[in-house]
Amino acid sequence: MNKEQYAGMLKDICATHKQGGDVSGCIAKYCERYKYVYIYNDAVIKLLLGVPENESIAVDFFNAALHLYGSDCIEHLTFVNKELPGTVSKSSFSDIVAEDQRTDRIVLEVQHIEDESFNSRLVYYASKHTVAGLSKGQLYNLKNLNLISLQMFVGFPEWRNYVHTIRLKNQDNEVFYKKQTITLVEVPKFLKGGFESDNSRFAQWLRVFDGLNNEHPVPVPEDSQYALLQKKAVLSKFTEEFLVSEAMRMNDREYELYVEKKHARAEGRAEGRAEGREEGETKGHADAISVLQDMGLSPEQIAEAKARLAALSGK
Repeated sequence: MNKEQYAGMLKDICATHKQGGDVSGCIAKYCERYKYVYIYNDAVIKLLLGVPENESIAVDFFNAALHLYGSDCIEHLTFVNKELPGTVSKSSFSDIVAEDQRTDRIVLEVQHIEDESFNSRLVYYASKHTVAGLSKGQLYNLKNLNLISLQMFVGFPEWRNYVHTIRLKNQDNEVFYKKQTITLVEVPKFLKGGFESDNSRFAQWLRVFDGLNNEHPVPVPEDSQYALLQKKAVLSKFTEEFLVSEAMRMNDREYELYVEKKHARAEGRAEGRAEGREEGETKGHADAISVLQDMGLSPEQIAEAKARLAALSGK
């Protein structure tokens, strides 16, 4: 199911639960309608990629997302506390936080909402995770940090690539600090096409996710981590307790839908302004013609004035 379908299911479960109805029957109805959950939901992706029993899936996904090969590969993961407590700043939570065999930190964020603070939030998260990896008393022996952000919007339409690797660099484009890397992934840009020739493992992962979200799983080798994820993402395997818990936390989802509507209203206001300008120009032209008629000009002169006004308005 897609994002809207998943939100609709949670809303229905929430209402059924509050009314004391048959929650199990409500969930069963959706299990008949849809086979898979919405992968990019925060709570869902945490269960699929952020728990020890699915470590092998997460290892494969992170290696693909970070383009790690050979001895650089992540071999195993330890999932750590996702909360970054604040002392002089507010506390924050990341979707998935893990450390590999080198104790390098890997963080996964799923971002549905595009706003002006998006870049600032990523820098803020990166800085807090950098500090969190430093033990008390250490002399700035910072650990490697890889922060991966899966964006459900196109944040850089002028850039050709859908994956962007960001590091601190100097004016000659030389890397100044190698231990902090932010990997931005514009998921919609990848899905809109133009990357059919991309046969990387990460591209395959994105296709697997999209196939599940559209109820059309892509063919994958039976013994692959892709196939394992497809088995884990079946809606009927998610417990009633989990779905009810998520349904009662609808505030975040409602906010996301509100932002989408806000964008729609902004577009509507822009269209309204354009229509208003057009109506104003039409009325202004009509008033001008009326003045010319009152001045006693000939029909030929008025016709010429009309033509000139039409040319000015581009019509």
